[in-house]
Amino acid sequence: MQIVINDANILIDLAKLCLLDKFSALSFKMYSTDFIINELNNKQKELVKKLVDDDALTIIGTESIDDYRGIGDLLENTKGLSFEDCSVWYYSKKINGILLSGDGKLRKQARKDGVEVRGIIFIFDQLIEQQIISYDTAIVKMQELKQLNVRLPKEEIESRLSQWEKLKCKE
Repeated sequence: MQIVINDANILIDLAKLCLLDKFSALSFKMYSTDFIINELNNKQKELVKKLVDDDALTIIGTESIDDYRGIGDLLENTKGLSFEDCSVWYYSKKINGILLSGDGKLRKQARKDGVEVRGIIFIFDQLIEQQIISYDTAIVKMQELKQLNVRLPKEEIESRLSQWEKLKCKE
């Protein structure tokens, strides 16, 4: 089973789209860090807590000095990233997981460091591939996401929407 480490922006977008429950049904071993959870607002924390209570998401608590040093080293050697960003990068590398993030700077630095990085479009692809949502639902939710998050790659989103429309007709 693939391991994924979630950045806050992924959890926030999924919460806004009311897709956290669908996300938790993916066949991934899902993690995030305590630092990331602290970035969420109270409502988002409550929704994520349900995932934790259902054993769909594990929160990594940074307790060892070595882990703090590892995160600190990443922070010292990069510009424009927060300690929270570096925590998901660090643990993605440490446990050989896929980093799920929409943060451009974090994605770039983690990739340079050899970490596999994916974003929310990958999640949509997986939700469809694993037959958790229909093409219709994916289209509606991706349209919502376009309104919520203007920093997403427009061409890639339009390509997916077009592809899903065609595939929807074949269902």
